[in-house]
Order: sequence, then C-alpha cells, then structure tokens
Amino acid sequence: MRDEAPHDVVVIGAGAAGVSAAIECFDIQLDVLVLEATSKVGGQIDQIPHTVRNVATARDGNDALVDALARHTSILGDRLKFDQTVTRIDLAAGLVEAGAHRYRTRSVLVTTGSRRRELENAPDGSFGGDVTYLVEPHLARFAGLPIAVFGGGDSAALDALALAATGSPVTLVHRSPHLTARRDLVERVRADGRITEMAGSKLDKLVGSDRLQGIDVSDHSTGEHQRLDVRGVVLKIGREQRVELVRDQLNLGVRGGIAVDAELRTSDPRTFAAGDVVEGAYERIATAVGQGSLAARSIATYLRSSP
Repeated sequence: MRDEAPHDVVVIGAGAAGVSAAIECFDIQLDVLVLEATSKVGGQIDQIPHTVRNVATARDGNDALVDALARHTSILGDRLKFDQTVTRIDLAAGLVEAGAHRYRTRSVLVTTGSRRRELENAPDGSFGGDVTYLVEPHLARFAGLPIAVFGGGDSAALDALALAATGSPVTLVHRSPHLTARRDLVERVRADGRITEMAGSKLDKLVGSDRLQGIDVSDHSTGEHQRLDVRGVVLKIGREQRVELVRDQLNLGVRGGIAVDAELRTSDPRTFAAGDVVEGAYERIATAVGQGSLAARSIATYLRSSP
C-alpha cells in the first residue's frame, strides 16, 4: 500500500456537504483531499425523485445542480479523487485507506450521507417489478392500478399524488397518527379523492409469487389485520446514515447518525461530520451546503490550535 504525503484534511464523500467544505478549505488554503467512491460529484442528488426546490442553482432541475457542483469543484483539480472507495479509517492515527493508497491527515471530515432503508424481504423490483422504492420510472406501468404507498413524509405524499394523477386509486399507509409531510402536501393529499389515508398502520406481508396479489397490513393500536387488494407497492420508509467506517470510533446518536456539537465536531477531536450522516440531520441540499462551509471553518480553527 502506497503512503501519501500528509494532508490538512481528508473529506470522505463528494456530495453537497463534502463539495461545499472542500471548496471552502481550498479557498482558505488548507491542503484538502476529497475521496469519492463514485465517478462524479453530487452524492445522493441522483436519488432525489423530485426537483430540488430550495437551492437557487437547482431551478433548471437536479441535473443542472449536479453540473453546477461539478463546475465549482473543478478548481480542486487532482485534490478531488473519484472511484476511491474508503475501506478503512483509523481516526486515532490519522489514516484513511482507499484502494492501494493510505492517506495521512491531520483531520477528517465525514460526509458519507445516507442510504434509503429497504425491507429485507422486499428488494427494489421484487414481485416482477410490482415493488419499488422510486416510482417515477414506473408511473406509466402503474397508471390506473390500485397502489399502496408506505410512508408519511414529503416523498411518500408526492408519490401518492403522482400516482393519483395517473388515475390510480392510492392507499397511503403510514405508522404515525399524522402525516409528517409539508402542510401544503398534506392538504393536497387530503383534497384528492383518489387517495385514501391509512394512519397508524404497518405492512405485515406481501402476498403473491411472481407478481403482487395484495398486501396484509395491521393497525398499531387495535391490532386489526386487513388485506388490501393492490397491484403495486411504493416504499418510502426513510433513510439510514452511512456510518460503517466510524461506527466503533465515534459516538453515534439514538437514530444512528454521527453525534456532533454546534460546530460539527464529533467525539474525536480531529474528526468532523456534516450533511445527512449527522444525527438529527435536516435532509436538505441547502442544509448540507451550509454545514459543509461551517465544517471547513471549524476544521481551520482546530488546525490552528493543534500542534
């Protein structure tokens, strides 16, 4: 394994938070290195099924937002390395390993983001494609068919509305007593006669073999079971933070994210975290961009005070 010269900071992940932090670090003349596991910047933006609305550069669509990030990161040159999957981090020793390289660093910024949560017995595309986690590519296929959407947040509400617009009768099933989506989306859902809300309920079983024949759900409070004759299921059951590399080295919160203080410092003095990987993150691109900038400032403060 080849040892690299030491850096001031290694950023793990080139999503919105990582890119924002790296540019700020570059501007204040820190020796920054960014390691990205994929072949482009943007992180989870490609997984956002609807146009990002709260970032000015995204007005022309999510692809335009990714292009803008790529243009901004061009100033980093070879400080941004693609297709570099980090396999090991030793925070105490200041070592980051990726491929055949071992990078030494005075500080680490973790911006590994989150991944969608999936049910073990219901992978994307199962039951002949009748089960999905991303509805947009399947709108034409599901049009007019009875569909169940699981989840109570913005994405679930938007998917239910999109399916209803194709003529599908939609059952929106969520565990909590109330929808947690934006108020305007909740109002639209409840005004759409093609959407039936089923609160306080959970999925028990997918029924069928090659194709979906229905689902069994149950009410949390009463335990009552019910069969829904649907021909498609859209699952929007949240996300989980990517913390595998640091799970045993940093304090995590009750929800599994990296615990940080107001300056985005973790339980290890040389390690910082920003974006969706942070405990209690408000999962918005705009938030990640702002946290990236704040993390860069906090890293600079730390480096000035450390030998």
